[in-house]
Amino acid sequence: MFTPKLIALDLDGTLLSDTGEITPYTKSQIRSAVNRGISVVISSGRPLTGIPAKEALELGISYAITTNGAAVYRIADGLCLYENGLSPDLSTDILTHLPSRHQQIDVFIQGIAYTQASALHIIDNSLILPKSLKKYIRATRRQVENITDYILEKQATVQKVTMNFEQNPDGTFISRQTTHNYLSSRPEINVVCGGYMNLEFTKAGVSKAKGLLFLCNYLGIPVETSMACGDSENDLDILKAAGLSVAMENADHSVKDICDYVTSSCNEDGVGHAIARFANTSGKEDEN
Repeated sequence: MFTPKLIALDLDGTLLSDTGEITPYTKSQIRSAVNRGISVVISSGRPLTGIPAKEALELGISYAITTNGAAVYRIADGLCLYENGLSPDLSTDILTHLPSRHQQIDVFIQGIAYTQASALHIIDNSLILPKSLKKYIRATRRQVENITDYILEKQATVQKVTMNFEQNPDGTFISRQTTHNYLSSRPEINVVCGGYMNLEFTKAGVSKAKGLLFLCNYLGIPVETSMACGDSENDLDILKAAGLSVAMENADHSVKDICDYVTSSCNEDGVGHAIARFANTSGKEDEN
């Protein structure tokens, strides 16, 4: 029976329910795994400021792979252990040449999320984002007047760029496909969907898998003894790299198709059940 030494957990749609919470059962299973000496880490598209740090530390989670693998942090003091971001010139060149302005853009710099204030109405009017995510975005973004001007003024390395698209009344997304086509034509970047039909890009070669490999090496844990849980396209690389891959029931079909195991949904203790199944030394789920 495979027993992981490290468990990497995506946040949105995986560890967090649709209300943005970690269920009590899942919390108990994480604590149990940590008490057995298993390292449990976050693996998210979110920046450091989007990680529920207090809750993570209370559960014994000490490290976070953030921004799709562009940066790895020690949660307790926010120390950046690894970063591989976009140069100011490259990120602003791409943003300047986007084929449409019908999107709300976040840029993640030194673990902090920045957004252009004039586009936040796209989040408020989204027909697809859960209320918990709308609240999270509103609470964690620092608003600037112009994203590209800010990057150039600060000469900032950008860990990741995220785009949420404006929708027509029928729910279709304005210019998403043309934007995806443009971003995919740029070999300098890696483009994925992080969920809810958004688009995210990082420097070419960056992935959650690279973050996992760094963290396993840093902690002295063989990557083949790791387990990863995820639900979206930006989890595919880490799921393929881990020794054991777990998809959520609510995951994209592309994720389920490549995983070793499909657990229940993020609203039904999916992560907790997966940990109980594979990290419980008895090999049986804890019934408590």
